[in-house]
Amino acid sequence: MNTNLHHSPEQDLPDLPDTLFKNAMSRATEMLPPLPDLVPGAVRLGRRRRARARLAVAGSVFGVVTAVALTMSVLTPWARPGPDTGPAAPPGPPAVGPAPERTPVHVAPTPGETFARTLLPKAEQERLTAFQQRAAVVLDDLLPAAVGTIRPLDSDVRLYQGETGGKIFPVRFTVRAEPGGSLGACEGVPEKGLLCERVTLTDGTTANAYRVPVNSRKTVEVSVQYRYGDSAISLTVSPQESSGGPVPVSVTQLVRAVDDKRFKQLVRYADDHPVIESGSNHGG
Repeated sequence: MNTNLHHSPEQDLPDLPDTLFKNAMSRATEMLPPLPDLVPGAVRLGRRRRARARLAVAGSVFGVVTAVALTMSVLTPWARPGPDTGPAAPPGPPAVGPAPERTPVHVAPTPGETFARTLLPKAEQERLTAFQQRAAVVLDDLLPAAVGTIRPLDSDVRLYQGETGGKIFPVRFTVRAEPGGSLGACEGVPEKGLLCERVTLTDGTTANAYRVPVNSRKTVEVSVQYRYGDSAISLTVSPQESSGGPVPVSVTQLVRAVDDKRFKQLVRYADDHPVIESGSNHGG
């Protein structure tokens, strides 16, 4: 009896041994170029990356150290002074802008006379000289041109003079340390030509403005006096001594000068760092 069985095509294919498959794969890959060796490149890349990492870390550390060093160099002047640090000198008088230095008027002492200024330490003499230089520039700017060029006298921190056309006008600028003092009464003697007027500066300060006869009722000097802080302030312009002519500045002009902020800056400095001590009858 014949029986029809289901027949699969796969049953007609012979089994291929494993060696044939391997041989076929080998022949297929023989024509391909050899694969590159990745290990050396990877090693070099790793070394480069480590080197860059070291440089980055070193740079960061250098930057931090530099920043700290710079910070310390900036902060050092304000650091606490060491045991060998001496007391700081008073700051110089306020600057008033560029101006040529005023050659001081030299005053020779009389026989047996000694100016108090010459007995001071050198640093203090230099401070007073700098103050006079600044004050001379300010006074020159604020007083009328008729007073002339203002120069300091080297014998006394209070003394200056205006020079113009062969004429000399004495100027006295005083900031005297006088704690607890007060502005005197504004009293005049009209019958002798002494006049006083009480005036108020723009900041509310009360001042006494004087016209005082010198040698005659026709020859007068003008003066303004007031108080600031612990100091007594006075600015006086006198007529030319030799001619006895009129003083080239009015009371109103002198009041305007002392009311100027530049003049007040000088007064503020001299009040904080006295240039004439209390009770002294002479300037440094």
